[in-house]
Amino acid sequence: MFLLKRKNLDDEKEKIGNLILNWSRGYERFLNVISLPYNSSEIFLKTIQDYVRRGKNVIYITNEEPGSINILELIKKRTDFRDYAYIRKSKARLNSRLKVCNFINASTIDEKFDLIIYDDIRSFPTYNKYEILDLVSRISKEDTKFIAYSIESVLKNEREIILPVKDNRSPMVEPRTIVTRININKDIPFVVYEYLKWFLDCDKRVVICVPDEEKLENVYSYINNYCRTLNRNIICFAKDKLNKKLITNLSKMKKTVLITNDFEQTVCNINDSNIMVYFANDPEFNYKKLIYFCGSVGRGEKDSKGEVIFLANEETEDMERAKDITRNFNKEAWEMGLLRF
Repeated sequence: MFLLKRKNLDDEKEKIGNLILNWSRGYERFLNVISLPYNSSEIFLKTIQDYVRRGKNVIYITNEEPGSINILELIKKRTDFRDYAYIRKSKARLNSRLKVCNFINASTIDEKFDLIIYDDIRSFPTYNKYEILDLVSRISKEDTKFIAYSIESVLKNEREIILPVKDNRSPMVEPRTIVTRININKDIPFVVYEYLKWFLDCDKRVVICVPDEEKLENVYSYINNYCRTLNRNIICFAKDKLNKKLITNLSKMKKTVLITNDFEQTVCNINDSNIMVYFANDPEFNYKKLIYFCGSVGRGEKDSKGEVIFLANEETEDMERAKDITRNFNKEAWEMGLLRF
Protein backbone atom coordinates (compact mmCIF):
# COMPACT_ATOMS: atom_id res chain seq x y z
CA MET A 1 0.00 0.00 0.00
CA PHE A 2 1.35 3.46 -0.99
CA LEU A 3 1.20 6.08 1.77
CA LEU A 4 1.85 9.76 1.21
CA LYS A 5 4.18 11.38 3.69
CA ARG A 6 2.32 13.90 5.80
CA LYS A 7 3.81 17.40 5.67
CA ASN A 8 3.93 20.08 8.33
CA LEU A 9 1.51 22.82 7.28
CA ASP A 10 3.49 25.57 9.01
CA ASP A 11 6.58 24.52 7.05
CA GLU A 12 4.58 24.56 3.82
CA LYS A 13 3.23 28.06 4.52
CA GLU A 14 6.74 29.23 5.37
CA LYS A 15 7.95 27.78 2.07
CA ILE A 16 5.16 29.51 0.13
CA GLY A 17 5.84 32.81 1.92
CA ASN A 18 9.48 32.56 0.83
CA LEU A 19 8.48 31.70 -2.75
CA ILE A 20 6.31 34.83 -2.90
CA LEU A 21 9.13 36.93 -1.41
CA ASN A 22 11.67 35.61 -3.93
CA TRP A 23 9.21 36.21 -6.79
CA SER A 24 8.72 39.81 -5.62
CA ARG A 25 12.47 40.45 -5.86
CA GLY A 26 12.71 39.04 -9.38
CA TYR A 27 11.76 40.26 -12.83
CA GLU A 28 8.32 38.67 -13.19
CA ARG A 29 5.45 41.10 -12.66
CA PHE A 30 2.41 38.86 -12.19
CA LEU A 31 1.64 36.02 -9.80
CA ASN A 32 -1.43 33.86 -9.13
CA VAL A 33 -1.73 32.56 -5.57
CA ILE A 34 -4.54 30.00 -5.55
CA SER A 35 -6.26 28.85 -2.39
CA LEU A 36 -9.56 27.98 -0.69
CA PRO A 37 -12.21 30.54 0.25
CA TYR A 38 -11.58 32.29 3.58
CA ASN A 39 -7.98 31.10 3.89
CA SER A 40 -5.41 33.15 5.82
CA SER A 41 -3.39 36.04 4.37
CA GLU A 42 -0.25 35.29 6.40
CA ILE A 43 1.74 34.06 3.39
CA PHE A 44 2.03 37.70 2.22
CA LEU A 45 3.48 39.16 5.45
CA LYS A 46 7.16 38.78 4.49
CA THR A 47 6.69 40.35 1.07
CA ILE A 48 4.67 43.31 2.39
CA GLN A 49 7.25 44.03 5.10
CA ASP A 50 10.13 43.70 2.64
CA TYR A 51 8.57 46.20 0.23
CA VAL A 52 7.80 48.72 2.95
CA ARG A 53 11.34 48.44 4.38
CA ARG A 54 12.67 49.35 0.95
CA GLY A 55 10.49 52.46 0.81
CA LYS A 56 7.97 51.01 -1.66
CA ASN A 57 4.23 51.72 -1.72
CA VAL A 58 1.90 48.74 -1.29
CA ILE A 59 -1.88 48.43 -1.60
CA TYR A 60 -3.82 45.43 -0.30
CA ILE A 61 -7.36 45.27 -1.70
CA THR A 62 -9.91 43.18 0.19
CA ASN A 63 -13.68 43.35 0.57
CA GLU A 64 -13.68 42.06 4.15
CA GLU A 65 -15.63 43.93 6.81
CA PRO A 66 -13.51 46.87 8.12
CA GLY A 67 -13.44 45.51 11.67
CA SER A 68 -12.15 42.05 10.76
CA ILE A 69 -9.48 42.35 8.07
CA ASN A 70 -7.20 39.36 8.35
CA ILE A 71 -4.00 40.95 7.00
CA LEU A 72 -4.26 43.85 9.49
CA GLU A 73 -4.95 41.49 12.37
CA LEU A 74 -1.85 39.48 11.42
CA ILE A 75 0.33 42.59 11.12
CA LYS A 76 -0.76 43.81 14.57
CA LYS A 77 -0.25 40.40 16.15
CA ARG A 78 2.99 39.23 14.53
CA THR A 79 4.96 42.34 13.63
CA ASP A 80 5.97 45.72 15.04
CA PHE A 81 5.19 47.39 11.69
CA ARG A 82 2.65 50.19 12.04
CA ASP A 83 3.07 52.29 8.87
CA TYR A 84 -0.30 51.24 7.44
CA ALA A 85 -3.75 52.73 7.00
CA TYR A 86 -7.21 51.43 6.19
CA ILE A 87 -8.93 53.71 3.70
CA ARG A 88 -12.57 54.09 4.75
CA LYS A 89 -13.54 57.01 2.51
CA SER A 90 -13.12 57.60 -1.18
CA LYS A 91 -10.27 59.94 -2.19
CA ALA A 92 -8.74 59.91 1.32
CA ARG A 93 -5.12 61.08 1.17
CA LEU A 94 -2.85 59.13 3.51
CA ASN A 95 0.93 58.88 3.55
CA SER A 96 1.26 55.33 4.89
CA ARG A 97 3.45 52.90 2.95
CA LEU A 98 0.79 50.17 3.17
CA LYS A 99 -2.76 51.06 2.28
CA VAL A 100 -5.63 48.60 2.77
CA CYS A 101 -9.05 49.20 1.26
CA ASN A 102 -11.98 47.64 -0.55
CA PHE A 103 -12.58 47.56 -4.30
CA ILE A 104 -14.77 50.67 -4.39
CA ASN A 105 -12.33 52.88 -2.50
CA ALA A 106 -9.36 51.50 -4.43
CA SER A 107 -11.06 52.56 -7.66
CA THR A 108 -11.06 56.21 -6.49
CA ILE A 109 -7.39 56.36 -5.44
CA ASP A 110 -5.26 58.78 -7.45
CA GLU A 111 -1.95 57.02 -6.78
CA LYS A 112 0.29 54.38 -8.34
CA PHE A 113 1.72 51.48 -6.35
CA ASP A 114 4.84 49.31 -6.48
CA LEU A 115 3.00 46.21 -5.25
CA ILE A 116 -0.70 45.41 -5.54
CA ILE A 117 -2.25 42.43 -3.77
CA TYR A 118 -5.87 41.71 -4.63
CA ASP A 119 -7.43 39.37 -2.06
CA ASP A 120 -10.47 37.65 -3.58
CA ILE A 121 -10.29 34.87 -0.96
CA ARG A 122 -11.34 36.43 2.32
CA SER A 123 -14.82 37.62 1.29
CA PHE A 124 -17.72 36.59 -0.91
CA PRO A 125 -16.79 37.15 -4.59
CA THR A 126 -18.38 40.30 -5.98
CA TYR A 127 -16.22 41.29 -8.94
CA ASN A 128 -15.13 39.29 -11.97
CA LYS A 129 -11.55 39.05 -13.18
CA TYR A 130 -12.04 41.69 -15.88
CA GLU A 131 -13.20 44.24 -13.30
CA ILE A 132 -10.26 43.30 -11.08
CA LEU A 133 -7.71 43.66 -13.88
CA ASP A 134 -9.22 46.98 -14.99
CA LEU A 135 -8.83 48.33 -11.44
CA VAL A 136 -5.25 47.06 -11.17
CA SER A 137 -4.26 48.67 -14.48
CA ARG A 138 -5.46 52.08 -13.24
CA ILE A 139 -3.27 52.07 -10.10
CA SER A 140 -0.17 50.46 -11.63
CA LYS A 141 3.19 51.86 -12.71
CA GLU A 142 5.09 50.38 -15.64
CA ASP A 143 6.98 48.02 -13.31
CA THR A 144 4.28 47.37 -10.68
CA LYS A 145 4.06 43.82 -9.37
CA PHE A 146 0.61 42.29 -8.96
CA ILE A 147 -0.49 39.28 -6.90
CA ALA A 148 -3.97 37.84 -7.42
CA TYR A 149 -5.11 35.78 -4.40
CA SER A 150 -8.09 33.77 -5.65
CA ILE A 151 -9.67 30.33 -5.97
CA GLU A 152 -8.38 30.14 -9.55
CA SER A 153 -5.92 31.85 -11.88
CA VAL A 154 -6.86 35.44 -12.62
CA LEU A 155 -3.81 35.99 -14.83
CA LYS A 156 -3.45 33.61 -17.76
CA ASN A 157 -0.08 32.05 -18.53
CA GLU A 158 1.52 33.48 -15.37
CA ARG A 159 3.18 31.69 -12.50
CA GLU A 160 0.92 29.89 -10.00
CA ILE A 161 1.47 29.01 -6.35
CA ILE A 162 -1.14 26.77 -4.72
CA LEU A 163 -2.08 26.39 -1.04
CA PRO A 164 -4.96 23.87 -1.18
CA VAL A 165 -5.79 23.62 2.53
CA LYS A 166 -6.66 25.82 5.51
CA ASP A 167 -5.23 25.70 9.03
CA ASN A 168 -7.69 23.02 10.16
CA ARG A 169 -6.21 20.71 7.47
CA SER A 170 -9.67 19.32 6.72
CA PRO A 171 -10.80 18.49 3.18
CA MET A 172 -12.94 21.15 1.56
CA VAL A 173 -16.60 20.16 1.59
CA GLU A 174 -17.60 18.75 -1.79
CA PRO A 175 -21.24 19.53 -2.63
CA ARG A 176 -24.02 17.00 -3.11
CA THR A 177 -26.32 17.67 -6.05
CA ILE A 178 -30.04 16.89 -6.02
CA VAL A 179 -31.74 17.25 -9.40
CA THR A 180 -35.53 17.06 -9.27
CA ARG A 181 -38.52 17.50 -11.59
CA ILE A 182 -40.59 18.92 -8.76
CA ASN A 183 -41.42 22.62 -8.97
CA ILE A 184 -39.38 23.81 -5.99
CA ASN A 185 -41.25 27.11 -6.01
CA LYS A 186 -44.23 25.15 -4.71
CA ASP A 187 -43.10 21.92 -3.09
CA ILE A 188 -40.25 20.26 -1.21
CA PRO A 189 -38.68 17.05 -2.59
CA PHE A 190 -38.87 14.21 -0.06
CA VAL A 191 -35.09 13.74 -0.05
CA VAL A 192 -34.64 17.41 0.89
CA TYR A 193 -37.15 17.01 3.72
CA GLU A 194 -35.12 14.03 4.97
CA TYR A 195 -31.91 16.05 4.86
CA LEU A 196 -33.54 18.87 6.83
CA LYS A 197 -34.80 16.39 9.41
CA TRP A 198 -31.35 14.84 9.73
CA PHE A 199 -29.58 18.19 10.12
CA LEU A 200 -32.01 19.34 12.80
CA ASP A 201 -31.85 16.00 14.63
CA CYS A 202 -28.07 16.58 14.82
CA ASP A 203 -28.66 20.01 16.42
CA LYS A 204 -27.33 21.75 13.33
CA ARG A 205 -28.30 25.06 11.81
CA VAL A 206 -29.46 25.05 8.17
CA VAL A 207 -29.11 28.02 5.84
CA ILE A 208 -31.25 27.83 2.70
CA CYS A 209 -29.97 30.24 0.04
CA VAL A 210 -32.33 31.37 -2.71
CA PRO A 211 -31.58 33.72 -5.63
CA ASP A 212 -34.29 36.39 -5.26
CA GLU A 213 -37.06 37.72 -3.05
CA GLU A 214 -39.93 36.12 -4.98
CA LYS A 215 -38.43 32.65 -4.58
CA LEU A 216 -37.63 33.49 -0.97
CA GLU A 217 -41.32 34.01 -0.20
CA ASN A 218 -42.33 30.86 -2.07
CA VAL A 219 -39.80 28.62 -0.34
CA TYR A 220 -40.49 30.06 3.10
CA SER A 221 -44.22 29.52 2.64
CA TYR A 222 -44.03 25.77 2.05
CA ILE A 223 -41.02 25.09 4.33
CA ASN A 224 -42.87 26.81 7.14
CA ASN A 225 -45.95 24.72 6.34
CA TYR A 226 -44.37 21.28 5.87
CA CYS A 227 -41.47 21.47 8.32
CA ARG A 228 -43.06 23.21 11.29
CA THR A 229 -43.32 19.83 13.05
CA LEU A 230 -39.53 19.40 12.73
CA ASN A 231 -38.65 22.76 14.22
CA ARG A 232 -40.40 26.00 15.09
CA ASN A 233 -37.29 28.10 14.46
CA ILE A 234 -37.90 28.69 10.76
CA ILE A 235 -36.75 32.20 9.94
CA CYS A 236 -36.94 34.20 6.71
CA PHE A 237 -34.81 37.27 5.93
CA ALA A 238 -34.79 39.25 2.71
CA LYS A 239 -31.71 40.97 1.34
CA ASP A 240 -30.65 44.13 3.18
CA LYS A 241 -32.95 43.29 6.11
CA LEU A 242 -30.18 41.53 8.05
CA ASN A 243 -28.08 43.57 10.45
CA LYS A 244 -25.14 42.75 12.72
CA LYS A 245 -27.32 42.25 15.79
CA LEU A 246 -29.58 39.79 13.97
CA ILE A 247 -26.57 37.90 12.58
CA THR A 248 -25.03 37.68 16.05
CA ASN A 249 -28.28 36.32 17.49
CA LEU A 250 -28.67 33.82 14.65
CA SER A 251 -25.10 32.60 15.06
CA LYS A 252 -25.95 31.55 18.63
CA MET A 253 -29.06 29.58 17.67
CA LYS A 254 -28.86 25.86 16.96
CA LYS A 255 -31.54 23.76 15.26
CA THR A 256 -32.61 26.72 13.14
CA VAL A 257 -33.68 26.93 9.51
CA LEU A 258 -32.73 30.29 8.01
CA ILE A 259 -34.08 31.04 4.52
CA THR A 260 -32.53 34.06 2.82
CA ASN A 261 -31.51 35.69 -0.42
CA ASP A 262 -28.89 37.73 1.47
CA PHE A 263 -26.43 34.85 1.28
CA GLU A 264 -23.38 37.12 1.09
CA GLN A 265 -23.97 38.47 4.60
CA THR A 266 -25.24 35.19 5.99
CA VAL A 267 -22.56 32.85 4.69
CA CYS A 268 -19.71 35.20 5.58
CA ASN A 269 -20.85 35.73 9.17
CA ILE A 270 -22.58 32.55 10.38
CA ASN A 271 -20.30 29.57 10.90
CA ASP A 272 -21.06 25.94 11.73
CA SER A 273 -24.05 25.60 9.41
CA ASN A 274 -25.21 23.25 6.72
CA ILE A 275 -26.09 25.00 3.47
CA MET A 276 -28.76 24.24 0.90
CA VAL A 277 -28.62 26.20 -2.33
CA TYR A 278 -32.14 26.23 -3.77
CA PHE A 279 -32.43 26.89 -7.52
CA ALA A 280 -28.68 26.24 -7.84
CA ASN A 281 -29.14 26.36 -11.62
CA ASP A 282 -30.24 30.02 -11.43
CA PRO A 283 -27.84 32.47 -13.18
CA GLU A 284 -27.45 34.29 -9.84
CA PHE A 285 -25.35 31.36 -8.61
CA ASN A 286 -22.20 31.31 -10.71
CA TYR A 287 -19.49 28.75 -9.98
CA LYS A 288 -17.47 31.13 -7.78
CA LYS A 289 -20.43 31.76 -5.48
CA LEU A 290 -21.18 28.03 -5.33
CA ILE A 291 -17.55 27.35 -4.35
CA TYR A 292 -17.74 29.94 -1.57
CA PHE A 293 -20.77 28.16 -0.14
CA CYS A 294 -18.60 25.04 0.05
CA GLY A 295 -15.70 26.96 1.57
CA SER A 296 -17.86 28.52 4.27
CA VAL A 297 -19.03 25.22 5.78
CA GLY A 298 -16.93 24.19 8.76
CA ARG A 299 -15.00 27.45 8.60
CA GLY A 300 -13.04 27.83 11.82
CA GLU A 301 -14.36 24.64 13.41
CA LYS A 302 -11.66 21.96 13.53
CA ASP A 303 -13.99 18.99 13.79
CA SER A 304 -17.09 20.35 12.08
CA LYS A 305 -18.03 18.48 8.92
CA GLY A 306 -21.02 20.20 7.40
CA GLU A 307 -22.86 19.58 4.16
CA VAL A 308 -23.55 21.69 1.09
CA ILE A 309 -26.45 20.65 -1.13
CA PHE A 310 -27.19 22.06 -4.58
CA LEU A 311 -30.91 21.68 -5.37
CA ALA A 312 -31.93 22.29 -8.97
CA ASN A 313 -34.21 21.21 -11.81
CA GLU A 314 -31.16 20.65 -14.00
CA GLU A 315 -27.40 20.53 -13.56
CA THR A 316 -25.50 23.46 -15.06
CA GLU A 317 -21.91 24.01 -16.17
CA ASP A 318 -21.40 26.29 -13.16
CA MET A 319 -22.51 23.54 -10.79
CA GLU A 320 -20.18 21.04 -12.48
CA ARG A 321 -17.30 23.51 -12.43
CA ALA A 322 -17.81 24.22 -8.73
CA LYS A 323 -17.69 20.49 -7.98
CA ASP A 324 -14.56 20.05 -10.10
CA ILE A 325 -12.69 22.89 -8.40
CA THR A 326 -13.53 21.71 -4.86
CA ARG A 327 -12.52 18.16 -5.81
CA ASN A 328 -9.24 19.39 -7.28
CA PHE A 329 -8.38 21.33 -4.11
CA ASN A 330 -8.79 18.13 -2.10
CA LYS A 331 -6.78 16.12 -4.63
CA GLU A 332 -3.93 18.66 -4.48
CA ALA A 333 -4.00 18.73 -0.67
CA TRP A 334 -3.94 14.91 -0.51
CA GLU A 335 -1.07 14.62 -2.95
CA MET A 336 0.89 17.26 -1.01
CA GLY A 337 0.32 15.34 2.24
CA LEU A 338 -1.44 18.28 3.90
CA LEU A 339 -4.80 16.78 4.92
CA ARG A 340 -5.71 15.74 8.44
CA PHE A 341 -8.15 12.83 8.85
